[in-house]
Amino acid sequence: MSNQGQRNIKWVEGLRGITSVLVICTHLARAFDFSLFWPADKKDAPPRLLQLPYLRIPYQGRIGVPIFAFLTGFVCAYKPIKLAYQQHNVPASLMSVARSAFRRPPRLMLPAMIATFISFVLSCLGAYTSATHCDSFWVRFDAPDSQPFRKNLRRFLWSLLTTWTTTDNPFDRHQWAMRPLLIGAFQVYVVLAATIGMRFKYRILVHVLMIFYWLSNSAYLTETFGANLSLGMLLAELAQHRPTQNFISSYQRIFTFIVAPALLLIGGWVGSYPQEHEDWAEWSQNLHNWLLNPEGPEGSENLGSMLVPNGSNVHRRSSAFFIYTVAISIFVSPAIQRLLSHRYFLWFGRHSFAVYLVHGTLLRTVGVWVVYGISGQPWVKADTNEDGSPQPQEWVHPKSRSHKMLAVVLFTGVTYLAAWAWMKWVDTACARATQWLENRVFDNGEDGEGKGGMAEKGFSQANGNGSARIPIQTDRTDRSQPPP
Repeated sequence: MSNQGQRNIKWVEGLRGITSVLVICTHLARAFDFSLFWPADKKDAPPRLLQLPYLRIPYQGRIGVPIFAFLTGFVCAYKPIKLAYQQHNVPASLMSVARSAFRRPPRLMLPAMIATFISFVLSCLGAYTSATHCDSFWVRFDAPDSQPFRKNLRRFLWSLLTTWTTTDNPFDRHQWAMRPLLIGAFQVYVVLAATIGMRFKYRILVHVLMIFYWLSNSAYLTETFGANLSLGMLLAELAQHRPTQNFISSYQRIFTFIVAPALLLIGGWVGSYPQEHEDWAEWSQNLHNWLLNPEGPEGSENLGSMLVPNGSNVHRRSSAFFIYTVAISIFVSPAIQRLLSHRYFLWFGRHSFAVYLVHGTLLRTVGVWVVYGISGQPWVKADTNEDGSPQPQEWVHPKSRSHKMLAVVLFTGVTYLAAWAWMKWVDTACARATQWLENRVFDNGEDGEGKGGMAEKGFSQANGNGSARIPIQTDRTDRSQPPP
């Protein structure tokens, strides 16, 4: 078996880096060219190049967060599985799960709180005025409106809570995914703890059944988080299964040049399903008919399909299917794994979380300032007509197309510069704080119960190597009995 095929998981970091770039692409499209989400600018109009199938995927969105969910499942499961089934150390595996579960909340919450605070300060300084006055509905929705300081402060403090309860954060709405990703990580930890003693084939059966459970569930975002988390766990298991890796290594040419491209072609076609107006192009209408199986003379009833069960979200289901094919293609192709392990992709991957936290704030400030101006003027709040009906609101329009192009370049450069600074100072400080807290909370004994833990329970170590323990003498009248 190829050691590289078994041990190379650097591709995870590379895939995370590409995902952060895709997040920037889709949010730029939402802000400055929303029609890229359609198959054409209008009905019966020819499509633009980036509106065609496959080419539209990076810009139409819906794939960034599911990839992060898949990577969460894979990364959270990989080390505990390796400890338990390669190194035959189940106690160490369970301790790894415990420590990871402890680290996960502060490693997500602390940076998110700092990013929210920065956005709050900018809102107090009026940095979002242009964003709230521009003609881009998506930008206006994402930008916090101007409020008196006390009210704004209360909104900020409340946002620190609602980010993790209702997913609402008016200062950085992109943080909506933080709560489900945190919950998803704990889903992984629970499954690992519950299946750690199972034989391999039964653990695989659990993961497969969970994938089908989430896919058969039409509840909100089940395909985005639940199914991708379970898929990540499944592939983390198979990545350390020697027969599976031997099989892939034996037929890696077939997997790389036939299986992986076929999966990507099929998944990319399904994943190209447009956000709106699928009836504006023949290919998207055919895809719509195949996915939703409409019946009746006017297509008023949708029976659904295996990919999109009745009642589920067709947009997220189609994108999730594309993510499944991407993940499996990477898993079965060592060549793709080596490509994603390139140092440039790894650099983007190391900065991906920082990019996710800072890009929204920079887009609503630096990006919008270039396109619309800093002042957000001229702008007048709409009044009412004489009959009391509201007048249509006039919004500030972009300066020119060249200003949009300049904004894309400048915003992207500033985002990655800010992400580099964030990783150098902010993320490092959060990591140190988390490590300090972990060292305070956890006992570092080799067998899971060190001196501190035994002392808290009323015991001390009898000798230096900890091979025997005697009770602490708390009751001098009866030394033969341990304390209660």
